[in-house]
Amino acid sequence: MRRIVLVTAAAVLLLAGCSGAGDPGTNAGPSPSPSPVEVLPAVGACLTSGGTIAYADKADPVAKEAGCDTPHKLEVVGTGRFPDGAQVPGWGSGALRAAYAECGRAATAYLGADWHNGWLFLHIGRPSSADWAAGARGYVCGIAEFERTDWSAPAVARTGTLKGDLAPGGPGKVAQRCAALIGRDPDPQGFYDGASQKRADCATLHDAEYAGSIEQPDGVYPAYESQQAFVGKRCDALVASLLGLTPQALSRRRDVRGLFTYLDDQSEWQAGERSNRCYATVAQSHKIRASVKGLGTGPLPY
Repeated sequence: MRRIVLVTAAAVLLLAGCSGAGDPGTNAGPSPSPSPVEVLPAVGACLTSGGTIAYADKADPVAKEAGCDTPHKLEVVGTGRFPDGAQVPGWGSGALRAAYAECGRAATAYLGADWHNGWLFLHIGRPSSADWAAGARGYVCGIAEFERTDWSAPAVARTGTLKGDLAPGGPGKVAQRCAALIGRDPDPQGFYDGASQKRADCATLHDAEYAGSIEQPDGVYPAYESQQAFVGKRCDALVASLLGLTPQALSRRRDVRGLFTYLDDQSEWQAGERSNRCYATVAQSHKIRASVKGLGTGPLPY
């Protein structure tokens, strides 16, 4: 998530990285004078930047609106307003969690299906402290495409709109399908207990395929054991459904396992993210070159 400050004099958007509990008022961009007029981009607007836009960085690139048919890194899916308060809502605040949830709903509606089903992350734009003091309360909901699910990968420049992309029968340009795992020290059977995922063509050698996402209940940040207890069997059920099996039949297969993304970033949890992504995986010694969807009890497509 990141903040956006809009200055109408040059239609400039200042994007600043936000990780942990940093102060959103440290923006080093130009200060509006005498006071900013808050203008938010329209839903469907696309934004470009010469700098890096990534979920976890603290960069301060400058971005501007661009035609969606030209290279860009963000697409606006919604806007909203924070309630009045003494300062910009920070990580862990109820106002920011509410905005994150609203932006997630806006992204899902814009894309036509749960945004977690795409190679995407949410981008939340907040006012700087100076603009907040001058009365700015708007936030901007954006989606950005990336190639890996470890949150450190930067947004990629893309062309074309993503509106309706994940809807049934939609283009699916950013839909999660197959992936290559990036991990260390597989177990004796050749499976990873933990790994990040990088997008891969299903026709090329890969070892994972997206099965769905699981939303954790709200509450205190769950440790690994708590996440495993809640997600493990649910992920197995999604993998079984992908293959066209019952969970019991899946358990009899020794060549396919479920693997889920672990929410290991407490600041991410504090911001409102609750979903674990789930993948069907195969052993490192038996990577495949086709989808396992509907495979049933058949042999893996080596």
